[in-house]
Parts: sequence; C-alpha cells; structure tokens
Amino acid sequence: MSKGNGNNGSSRGSALIVVLWVTGLLAMLVASFAFEAHLEARITNYYRNRTQAYYSARSGLALAELLVSKSAGLQGAEFDATRADQERWYEKARNLAEGGFISLEHTLPIEGGEFASIRLRIEPEPARRNINVIAREEDDESMERILDMGGIPQELWPVLIDSLYDWVDEDDIPRPDGAETDDYYANLDPPYRAKDGPLDTVGEMLLIRGYTREILEGGRLTGSMFETDELYVQGIGDLLTVHGDGRVNVNAASERVLMTIPGMDALIAGDVVRLREEWVDEAGEDRQGFRSETEFFSEFPDFPEEHRGLVTVDSAIFRITSEGVLYGVRHTIWCTVEFSDGRIQILEWREDD
Repeated sequence: MSKGNGNNGSSRGSALIVVLWVTGLLAMLVASFAFEAHLEARITNYYRNRTQAYYSARSGLALAELLVSKSAGLQGAEFDATRADQERWYEKARNLAEGGFISLEHTLPIEGGEFASIRLRIEPEPARRNINVIAREEDDESMERILDMGGIPQELWPVLIDSLYDWVDEDDIPRPDGAETDDYYANLDPPYRAKDGPLDTVGEMLLIRGYTREILEGGRLTGSMFETDELYVQGIGDLLTVHGDGRVNVNAASERVLMTIPGMDALIAGDVVRLREEWVDEAGEDRQGFRSETEFFSEFPDFPEEHRGLVTVDSAIFRITSEGVLYGVRHTIWCTVEFSDGRIQILEWREDD
C-alpha cells in the first residue's frame, strides 16, 4: 500500500513539473508576442512619423517656392506697410528680394490634431564665387584670393590652380603644375579620367590633384613643406558654387567672399557689410542691401571699372534647406533651384537616406 502511495506522489510531482514547464513556456511565448507587438508598434509609429516628416519637408519646399516667387516682384521696391500688415509672408519675401537669407520655422497641422514643424532656410546662391566660371576664364587673381581666404599655403597654389584648369578644360595637355588623365589620373589606384568639363558639384573638386577634404572644408594640413609639419586652414568650400553666371550678389555675400572679388579690398568689403547692416529705408524699416548696381557703385566710385561685371545685387538661384520634424523624427532636403519665368528648376537635390 505504501508502495502505491509512493508511485502516486511521484506521478503528482512529475505532473507538477510538466505544468510548471508548460506555464513557463506559455509565459515566455506571451512575453515574446507582447514584445514583438510592442516593437512592431514602435517601428510602425517611427515610419509613420518619418513619412510625415518627409512630407513636411516637401511642404517646406512648396513654401520656399512661394517666397521665391513673391520676392521676384519685390526687387528694388520700397517697403509697403499695408502689404506687410495684410500678407503673411511679405516681409520674408522682401528680405529675400533684397539679397538676404531667410530662416523660419512654421507649424504644419496634420491629421489627428497633431502638428509637425517645418524648418526652412533660403540663401541666395550667388553669395558665392562660381568656380566653373573662374576656371573657364583662367582667372588667376580670383583663384589666388580664394586660396588666400581659405588660408591655403602659397606653396600649394600652383598645383591647385593648374590642376583645376586642366580638370575643366577640354584638352588633354597638362599645364606645368597641372594634371591630365595620361600623366596622372590613369596612374592612380583606382585610375580614372580627368573630367575635361565643368564641375557638377563643389565636392567634385576632391577628385582633382592636390585637393583634399581639409582644403575644401578646413582642418589640419600636414607635410614636410610646413615649418611645423602641420597647419590648420579654414578651407575654401564655403566660398564656392558651381551655379550662376559668375557675378556675386553683394547684398548676400559674406565678407570673406567679397574679398575674393578682384578690386575688393578688406576696407571696401567691410564697408559693404556695414552698410547692409545699418541701412534703413524711407519708411524707417530695416533695409538689407543695395537696390541696384548703380547704387552700389555710387557708394564705391573707385571700384575698378574692369571688375564691375562681377557685381550684382539680386539672385535667381537659391540654396534651400527644408527640414520636417515630428516627435523628434526628422527628414531634411537640401537643394539648389533656379527661378525663371515664374517657375522653379531643380539644379541640385540631396536628402536623408
């Protein structure tokens, strides 16, 4: 009889263990399902927010198109207080028409009573020097001024200038300090050909002999030619563009860019910036710049005649950055556009992956 009781106790113990194992497995499955459901919900929510951020960034581009279009009719015009009161974007468009950049944040209502943010910046592209025009015209003075403003040592100038000209020109004859396909680029690992045509982007200059990321973006140069074997430079990339007719918008250009224009010394460049900052118009409103080239040259009558063709006071090409944000999820679009005949043409486009 005691033997039978022992078997029953053993069976009950085994059953209990099985129940515990099953319960544990079920608990693990439930926890796993719950975790996966939570994770999927998080992922779904993230992609929903990312999609909304993307479309918010695209909405920012539509707003940029509105502002650029509106600014085209305001160039050279007096401040209109009535329009400023009645039109929401009048003052922003006026700032753009006067050659200044604009930066704004706009709240965009979306479905479900939520709100996304648009962060928008528009800059006139002719606030920079067109490196394609400089290379095509072999404008040594402008190139030397650009390299000097970037802090690039003069020992590097001959290679940088000649190699740029060789990259852009259509022949395959290298200059004394330059480089063409057969004598230089074909011997690299991996080899490639010289462009023999205009640059598509400023970043393309990294393919040209002598140009490094530090020379374009700033940083530490190293080499035995420097007294301390290292030198920190500011870089030249922020001074350059590949778009436009080569004229510089003196209403938008930084003091560094202004000083790269032949005939523009540090005194004139400083005065240009000072006038832009201090001017007010007839209505007592801030005035951002010169209304015409004639007005500019009347302020600076000694500016050399032979270099006056490099100056303008307006822009038809703009650099736009539009960022859409929803619950910390962001999507950014960078583009360069040209506004002509009431329409916008995309020249460059880049966005988050």
